[in-house]
Amino acid sequence: MFKKSILLILILVLNGNSFSQNKSSTNNSHLVCKYNVEFLKDTLNVESKGNEIMVLQIGDQVSLYKSQQKRSFDSLRHLAFNKSLAELKTTGSMVVDFSKIPTVKLVHEVYKNNQELQIFDRIGKDQFVYSPNHKINWKIGESKKRIGDYECAEATGVYNNRIYTAWFTTEIPIAEGPYTFKDLPGLVLEVYDSEKYFLITLLSIQNLAEVIQPIDRFIKTNYTDFIKKRKQVDENPAAEAQKLLNTPLTKEMRDRIVENRKKKNNYLN
Repeated sequence: MFKKSILLILILVLNGNSFSQNKSSTNNSHLVCKYNVEFLKDTLNVESKGNEIMVLQIGDQVSLYKSQQKRSFDSLRHLAFNKSLAELKTTGSMVVDFSKIPTVKLVHEVYKNNQELQIFDRIGKDQFVYSPNHKINWKIGESKKRIGDYECAEATGVYNNRIYTAWFTTEIPIAEGPYTFKDLPGLVLEVYDSEKYFLITLLSIQNLAEVIQPIDRFIKTNYTDFIKKRKQVDENPAAEAQKLLNTPLTKEMRDRIVENRKKKNNYLN
């Protein structure tokens, strides 16, 4: 029954119409997909596993891939700020309480508008946006497997020097998927690299109308400069931390920051 409802929504979308009361809007979702992302923080340590729930909102011409925790973070941060602003008017002081705001492990977001992709990612306190350095040249194979209710086909491609395998279904004929793993003749339900440094698997698909709102404050750059900037921070993380904290660091603090940074070396880009 659920599968039939998804197909009905697809028919409406592919005919250029949206459902519910959002017929004229191209910035609202029709489908919302949730994925579980398993990843190694440190590629040299198989015990450094982490995971994050990511959400892919799909509309007529736009989509947004973003951490569920980050969605909660942004919402709670907004509420915390508004509450503190209200207190400022009555008490004359303003304290923003971030204690209940969840930790975000994967801060990147991917926004697609028509065929243009933008990757939002953070280095220290700075939010950057850039275009992917290349488009994945997918090769569709003959292997098939079922994922949940859907028959899926296999495709392989190279992205940033890693070989990825994607499983997509033409039963949902939308050229969408998590992160930049898109442009196949169906929705990508699962994707992983050859070393399983990243494993992304579909959790759910829902018919939901949500506002698709990408980040609106950022520093525009390109892929090469972004990687260069991140490498500089990787090589001297204590300097970045000191800039953020605006206070001198002890040798113990500097050593701990450097050691922790070494343990985070696995990036999708």
